[in-house]
Amino acid sequence: MHEPMTILVVDDAEPVRTILVHALRLRGFNAIEAGGGPAALRAIFAAPPALAIIDQWMPEMTGAELIQLLRAAPDLRVRELPVIGLSGRPGSEAELLRAGAQTFLSKPFGGTQLDAALRVTIGADRGALRAASAA
Repeated sequence: MHEPMTILVVDDAEPVRTILVHALRLRGFNAIEAGGGPAALRAIFAAPPALAIIDQWMPEMTGAELIQLLRAAPDLRVRELPVIGLSGRPGSEAELLRAGAQTFLSKPFGGTQLDAALRVTIGADRGALRAASAA
């Protein structure tokens, strides 16, 4: 039996984290969360997840700053961590993509948009991911 793929959700807004974690778990992922950049860095360096979904606007550091720190990490698993940028503010998409996010998810989002971002980032669809995590 394979372990489910771990996805880290980084957002200072607890309701957004809760929605994303629930949606990801329904899709067969092991979803974990961090409320900001420093907590995310600790989690990522302790055990790099397969993917991170990172909000742009957080109080201690922006998502783009967090992504830049990841891209400069000496650990290749951290440096090449796939990232979905997340924001509801105009202009955030370009900043997150410039920092190194593979794709962008705009708030508010639905299941279809989340699935599309996951496909772009990890190259699989929801059904294949469920099957892989159930095997």
